[in-house]
Amino acid sequence: DWERPLTLPDPGTSRRRFLNYLTNLVLAVIGLLMLVPAVRYFLAPLWRKHAAEGGQPDFVDVGKLADIPLGKWRLLSLEMVHEDGWRKTKVRHAIWVSRQEEGEKDITVFSSICPHLGCPVNWQPDQSRFFCPCHGGLFDVAGKQTGGPPPRALDHLDWEVRSGKLFVRWQDFKIGVDKRIVVNV
Repeated sequence: DWERPLTLPDPGTSRRRFLNYLTNLVLAVIGLLMLVPAVRYFLAPLWRKHAAEGGQPDFVDVGKLADIPLGKWRLLSLEMVHEDGWRKTKVRHAIWVSRQEEGEKDITVFSSICPHLGCPVNWQPDQSRFFCPCHGGLFDVAGKQTGGPPPRALDHLDWEVRSGKLFVRWQDFKIGVDKRIVVNV
């Protein structure tokens, strides 16, 4: 037993083991680097929705205030971008805008959607009223319901003036009910 020769480990074995370990480590890092964007892609809609829950819809630029004639109603369009998961969709809404004085006072902004069944409302300048052609809803110059089946007045929209431009916050309201109930936030 005392005379058994001493054997050293094969230098090739430990080098092979080290290279195998290093290769596996590099492959794991590459795999993680590829996994991070994939996870972010699938979780992005959840993060976006969570971030948007706290606030109200943004104000959207609808044009120069000076382009809106005094004492007349003007139909303007409001373009918004909706994000639903991974899909972005541009949506246009029509609004009625009037201003009675020069400057930033006495501006009125109505949704063009009839509160009865959601049809578009038109301004009739010769009769100074809004008219819904679907079921004969009538509204005066102040948006108050004066005839037909609509259960409430036209819906006012919030607005701001910034640097001579009119910004409007679009909101959808529940139709067919007598109270103004916001259905999107």
